[in-house]
Amino acid sequence: MEILLARTAGFCFGVKRALEMAHEALASQNTAIFSLGPLIHNPGVVQELSIKGLKVVNCIEDIPGGRVVIRSHGVGPQIYQQALSKNLEIIDATCPFVKNVQQLAVLLHEQCYQVIIIGEREHAEVKGVLESVAGDALVVNCVSDLNQQQIAPKVGVISQTTQEFSNFQLIVSGLLEFSKEIRIFNTICLATSKRQQEVAELSQEVERMIIVGGKNSANTSRLLEISRSNCIHSYQVETAAELKSEWFIGVNKVGVSAGASTPDQQIDIVLQEIKKYGG
Repeated sequence: MEILLARTAGFCFGVKRALEMAHEALASQNTAIFSLGPLIHNPGVVQELSIKGLKVVNCIEDIPGGRVVIRSHGVGPQIYQQALSKNLEIIDATCPFVKNVQQLAVLLHEQCYQVIIIGEREHAEVKGVLESVAGDALVVNCVSDLNQQQIAPKVGVISQTTQEFSNFQLIVSGLLEFSKEIRIFNTICLATSKRQQEVAELSQEVERMIIVGGKNSANTSRLLEISRSNCIHSYQVETAAELKSEWFIGVNKVGVSAGASTPDQQIDIVLQEIKKYGG
């Protein structure tokens, strides 16, 4: 059985940066350190960091003192204000690409455009972008959402960095029916686009696709959706223990990719386990 691994599987720049900052902060060990929400969407990595001393909390009020790490997905300005009011040291691990989306949202809002965010309302990144404009923006996840919203004649469009480009295109095209002036910023991360394109191509060449990553990871879930559009036998696993031998019976070629929050070690373990089934 041949196993093909996507070239860009694994950590993206933003995740690597956030982890490096967290490890550097943990190494100093001078005061207690907290993460406002899970640093990245990978339960295994978050657990490892917790063992080393990075405690996950859900809100600033839960932090008695010390240092707070702003996770890669970013937060709104009021969170920074709350942290400063408690005299917390802020370690800002927001992905620079996410920070760019927040800044564009503010710019468009100041220029009196109706801000439209293409993404998932409940995703941490989107929540942070919304908070950057005090909630004065529309979140659109699919074309059908446009019919249920009050679209202004003058809109500015940005995207969750892990959005699927084809969905971004569909929604932008749909907006042409509602608005006379549209400013469009394709803020989908280049690494995300490359990863999605590779999965789209690889899933057409294989009989099975395995996507490795956290079940709470939006970019990993989107890779699975893309993969299944070409290869119905596509599966998402967080660990090698979730692999099932029956998936590989009579299979000659398997493709493997992973979300942006999946460490190389986790991918390697999955690859080694697949090899036991005939690789």
